[in-house]
Amino acid sequence: MKNKVIATALLLTLIFPFMALAADFPTKPVQIIVPWSAGGATDLIFRAIASVFPKYANGQPLVINNIPGAGAVTGVTEFLKAKPDGYTLISLATPIITKIHWSEVKFTVDDFLPIINIVNDPSYILVRSNSPYKTLNDLIEAARKNPETITMGNGGAGGGNHLVAVAFEEFVGVKFVHVPYNGGGPAITALLGGVVDSVMAAAPEGVSNVQNGDLRVLAVMGPSRLSIFPDAPTALEYGYDFRLGMWRGVAAPKGTPLETVKALHDIFYKCMNDPEFLAKAKELGSVLSYMDSASFQSFVRQQNQFWENLMKSKKLGEKYGQ
Repeated sequence: MKNKVIATALLLTLIFPFMALAADFPTKPVQIIVPWSAGGATDLIFRAIASVFPKYANGQPLVINNIPGAGAVTGVTEFLKAKPDGYTLISLATPIITKIHWSEVKFTVDDFLPIINIVNDPSYILVRSNSPYKTLNDLIEAARKNPETITMGNGGAGGGNHLVAVAFEEFVGVKFVHVPYNGGGPAITALLGGVVDSVMAAAPEGVSNVQNGDLRVLAVMGPSRLSIFPDAPTALEYGYDFRLGMWRGVAAPKGTPLETVKALHDIFYKCMNDPEFLAKAKELGSVLSYMDSASFQSFVRQQNQFWENLMKSKKLGEKYGQ
């Protein structure tokens, strides 16, 4: 009996520090690196999360650190230097995974510990409201008649929307001139300024510009129309069964303690369900798509395999291209 009491006491001595750690976390500001410019889709959704984060994180803020450059590589490189203590995170999104297979980079999917997925937004093609391309078919026909003359901006070379645009041109049999920018925000600015003919984007990029009449959505690359763009048809409505988009979640450095991962998951989950955040997400046009840590980790690996297979089979990019 005495030995059992001693064993129990020792077990509790081991467990209680971890319980206290999870309960106390965080005790200082949490930084999340967004490896794209301010104003892009990932930046805006995480700023919405940051606005409610202190409510569920012992009053500690979520600090957005925009580190754009090299199609997310600059920001990811900085993330890889972080201690695995839960205080430096990254906005893990489609463009990071596509970049792994587009370019020769010094990181793989194994360098990220997925915590929670927040949104999964279908991509869409935007043009200016005064564009001669009134429909998706107008844009496709112009590209067929004049190959490699129609410019299509994106948030970064080898990034998610760039690869969606490349996959789409392959799907419909045309060739666009792809113009990369350091984030979705700068790509939208270029479109508004007439620098490019179109942009492949995803919510919330360009939403306010569509709503105020400066831009128009030619087609949504999802299974159904978006509530923010009820008049914008899907590619499927034009006869193109093409569906791809951008998911955006949170990841920590590999080696982060599981109790810290659990604490972070719970904080972000509460943020996702906060009425203030839900209202902002609706305003941004984001499609919420919750995945817990285990589901998100499995999903990220599946996505990694999908994009690797696509780029290898099509010989796309600097890594697998010819």
